[in-house]
Parts: sequence; C-alpha cells; structure tokens
Amino acid sequence: MRIKKISELPMEDVAGHQGFEARSLMDLSEKGVTVRMLSIRPGGIGPVPAHAHADGHLFLVLEGTLELEIDGQIHKIPKGSCMEVPPHKRHQLRGTGESDITVLAVKWS
Repeated sequence: MRIKKISELPMEDVAGHQGFEARSLMDLSEKGVTVRMLSIRPGGIGPVPAHAHADGHLFLVLEGTLELEIDGQIHKIPKGSCMEVPPHKRHQLRGTGESDITVLAVKWS
C-alpha cells in the first residue's frame, strides 16, 4: 500500500466517449470493481451511443455539474452530489457546462 498523488497518475482517453479522460485510481477488475477519476470537457459525451450492461455505476461529482441520462430521464448532478446507475439501465453522461467536470466513477459487477 502507498499514497498515490492523483496528478501523477496517467491520464488516458476513455474509449467510446468523446471529451473524456480518466485516471485509474483502483483496479480490482478481478473482483469486478474499478475506480476512476473522470475529467469531462465541455460538450463531452459518453458512452456513444448510450448503452446498458450488467454492471452498476456510482458517479460522485467533485467539480461542476454532470448531466446523466438514465433510461431517457435526464438528471443534473451538482458538485458534492452523487447518483447510482443500476445494472441494465441505459445511460449516458454529458458535460453541458462551460468548464471541465471532475467525477469519481465507481463500477462494479
């Protein structure tokens, strides 16, 4: 175990998303869990197209306001708030503001 400085972790584009970058904070994929810090640029959208799968997600907004569509219903999630996307729900995230959005994203199966 060690302390990780988030700014020193590699930032990578998120496949299937436009305007998204992520830093992997924890990869327990063998246990079905991933934890990433997302940076979403204004106009960013993902996944493209919206999709559903057997994994659940939790999105905690650290900066900005995230627009999250779940099964056709749009939710605006402000800084300091979170929302779960249950398994098998069609979803898509959007960066609709004028500045980057920072989101802690947890995915589990």
